[in-house]
Parts: sequence; structure tokens; C-alpha cells
Amino acid sequence: MTNTTQFTPEHYEKNIHLTIPHYSSLQKEIIDLIRTTEPDCEVWLDTGCGTGSLIELANETFDECNFYLNDPSEEMLSYARTRLGKYPTERFKFTNYTTADLPLSEVPKCDVVTAIQSHHYLNREERVNTTAKCYEMLKKGGIFVTFENTAPATERGIEIVMDRLRRFQLECGKDSVAVEENLDRFNTAYFPITISEHLELLKETGFTTCELFWTSYMQAGFYAIK
Repeated sequence: MTNTTQFTPEHYEKNIHLTIPHYSSLQKEIIDLIRTTEPDCEVWLDTGCGTGSLIELANETFDECNFYLNDPSEEMLSYARTRLGKYPTERFKFTNYTTADLPLSEVPKCDVVTAIQSHHYLNREERVNTTAKCYEMLKKGGIFVTFENTAPATERGIEIVMDRLRRFQLECGKDSVAVEENLDRFNTAYFPITISEHLELLKETGFTTCELFWTSYMQAGFYAIK
């Protein structure tokens, strides 16, 4: 599941819940965080919107917000458009770029920028540049929320989380070949950094408040305020 994912949106939508523990909880935590920090948010950019599931959930709570959905995959954007087609269309805008290439002219300054399970596909330089772009897109006082696969700090920690993920995915019904293919993507198809490295990057970017607020297995959620 890369930024230009080889999976169809339908496959992604089904498979993500069999691959990432507590994926639905992850999205609910984001909504709860934004209810606390930006209850009156007017502009929300989701930089790697995928199938649009997060914004559909956000739309139920923030009914005065304008949502900008960006994804480098046109297939994903098409799926998201269809998914959100039952709501007033003027509240949703769609753009087809990588985050780093998203023109500032396409989106007004944002109260909220989210990047969910997308930046860990980037190398170090790309990650720095993309985080800086998210910072630039925000209003002063706006919040950046990102969830990513993170790297445990030790080799033994990596072994333990891999064993836990293997058991989770097998118990969800994935076949053993697919499970091992997924686990083999660590540091080959995606390139996670540690939690402490995440927080340091956010501070170096210029954010004034940088916090870890959710973690489970390999996933971690961070927020940073401009």
C-alpha cells in the first residue's frame, strides 16, 4: 500500500482492517482530537485521502467545514468522490498530487492538515520536505496530525512487533503468504522512523507543540501545532 498503491481501492478498503490493528479506532481518535483543538475548523486538508473514509467520518462531526482531499492515485480519488457523492458536493474539493507537489494555490490556509499512513513511504529528504509543506499549508495555530508505521528502537523490539502483527493478521483470516509479504515490506517498501525521530522532525520543522497521542503495535499518531 504505497502512495501510488498497487491495490484497487476496493481491495485497500477491505484489506486495511485486516492489516492494521484498530484502524477504525485510529480514525475516531483523530476526530476526537480535532473536536478538542479545532472545534470550529473551516478548512481541512487530507494529504493522502485514500478512499475518503476519514473525511466521511469527519464530515459527520464538522458539518460547516470545507474538506480538501488530495491523493497521488487518481483511482483512490475517484473512489473517494463516489463515496462522498451523497453529501453536498461544494464542501469537497479533490486534487491529484503528491503532498510535496501540491500547489499552495490549490488550497487555502488550513485549520487542519492530516497525513494518515502515507509519509512512511518517503525517504528522509522527502519526509523533511513533505512535513515542511504541511507546515506551510497551515494557518498559525493550525494543527497537523499524522499517523505512520514507526520503527521500534531496538532489534528485539522489531522482532516482537513483527510477531504480534503476524498473529493479528493470521487471526483476521489473511493467508500466511500474504502475511509474510506484508511483513517483508518493513524497510523495503516503507521506511519507518522511531517515535523520538518523529517528534524531533516536527520540532525542527517549526511546530511549537509536538506530541505523541496514540500508539498501537507499529502505528503511532502525532499532532503538532503551528
